[in-house]
Amino acid sequence: MNLFLTLFLLVFFWLLFVGLSWLFMFLLAKSRGIVLKGDEFYQKTTGKHGQLVDLRDSAPYKRSHMRGARNIPTLNFTQGKSGLRKDRDIFLYDDSIRGAIRVAGILKKQGFSKSKIFILRGGYRQYKGR
Repeated sequence: MNLFLTLFLLVFFWLLFVGLSWLFMFLLAKSRGIVLKGDEFYQKTTGKHGQLVDLRDSAPYKRSHMRGARNIPTLNFTQGKSGLRKDRDIFLYDDSIRGAIRVAGILKKQGFSKSKIFILRGGYRQYKGR
């Protein structure tokens, strides 16, 4: 009986931790920009004069990236070298959502409007419209 209770508590707390981690990332993303699913992200980027930014390193970018994306690795943002315009929408994606959330926070601190920052939910790995 004691082993069953221990296993139950272990699984329960692990699920609680995973759920709270996901909730924290989701709320953090929403506080820094507008989070879009893959199809919404694709629709917004086509036909707009926004700035589509691939945050991955140059090797993965060269292998595959979204059409029209420029490659500005996350490190450039931490050094303040983005070269992005504040008057245009910014569409951010990375392999996962974490890098895009981090860069969105940096952009907000640099004076970019939250309403002009769009983040691809799930990252490039889960994006179907390549």
